[in-house]
Amino acid sequence: MAEAGVSTPPSARLEGIDLARAIAIFGMTVVNFGIYISAAESDPAWLREFIGLFSGRAAATFVFVAGVGVSLLTMRWRRERTVEERRKARFSLLKRAAFLFIVGVSFRARWSYDILHFYGVYLAFAALVFTLNARWLVALAAATALGFVALYFVLPPALDLNYWASPRFDTVPNAIQDLFFTGHHPVTPWFAFFLCGMAVGRIDLSNAANQWRLMLGGAALIAVAALANFALIGLGFVKAIPAEDAGFALNYVADIFGTSAYPPAPLYILFGLGVGMAVLGLSLKLTASAARRRFLQPVIHAGQMALTLYLAHVFVGVTAIQWFLPESWESKWTLLACVVAFFVLAVIFATLWRRRFARGPVEWAMRRLVT
Repeated sequence: MAEAGVSTPPSARLEGIDLARAIAIFGMTVVNFGIYISAAESDPAWLREFIGLFSGRAAATFVFVAGVGVSLLTMRWRRERTVEERRKARFSLLKRAAFLFIVGVSFRARWSYDILHFYGVYLAFAALVFTLNARWLVALAAATALGFVALYFVLPPALDLNYWASPRFDTVPNAIQDLFFTGHHPVTPWFAFFLCGMAVGRIDLSNAANQWRLMLGGAALIAVAALANFALIGLGFVKAIPAEDAGFALNYVADIFGTSAYPPAPLYILFGLGVGMAVLGLSLKLTASAARRRFLQPVIHAGQMALTLYLAHVFVGVTAIQWFLPESWESKWTLLACVVAFFVLAVIFATLWRRRFARGPVEWAMRRLVT
């Protein structure tokens, strides 16, 4: 195991990022299977609370790690600083953005909670800002999160901003509203996760001290968000004023101080960012040892096929639940069993696939089309 300040191999850094992606996919599967598997009356409260912790945090980790990946993709430009390398990096990001946006919008017809079309927009904006230094990326992330607050108080109640039912994507205004404010992962403020990931990707992630800083810094952000939420809401300093009394677009003024993903207020951004940092730091630490990397290799393979498994968890997992799971079997225990079963099958599939192919099916298609 690497000691503080000692660097681990570059391959370990990359596989640590893949492990973080796999963890994010597992968490997103918990959340999305949970949409179709209801709780039973006999489910213990602690189990419901535990499963609720994944909501919004797994997807935030997925987006945060994607931002880290962009920094790795643009590393050559930062090293050489030539106009040609900048053009190549920007064009590559835009092509990936177009691919994911088209796939995501198509997938949205099956899965209204899709994240890929948002991911495509994040990449398109990243193509414009990847030349900024880390401090400017963090500042832009803060502005993105605060921009959501500004919209929250400026937009009129007549817009019917329901975060549990994304607006239709059939007109340009509806699409803009979905992408930038009321979708399940809107640019304002979700792009903040992506930007912070880009900033973190600039540091030496193979350095053991930085891995500890990610874990401890992530834990600190989680604590700050949770304590601020408790102080403001739990102790009653901020009341739940109905929107009709306050004249704001969303349901309650107090929501802006919450840590829930709906609406994605600044404290939620801090909490989700903390989770993403902690998961990445832990994943990098776990893969710092060659022995642990060998043990975790099947899960790492799953992380390398994150896009494929993201689509599969709906087309295969959610479809199977809808078709075959009896209503009488529904409970949080059943949910966990279904998630574990799907993830085990996904890891087996990824391991067998990687024995013959370097990339997953969707990853291969994107690579062919964007290079």
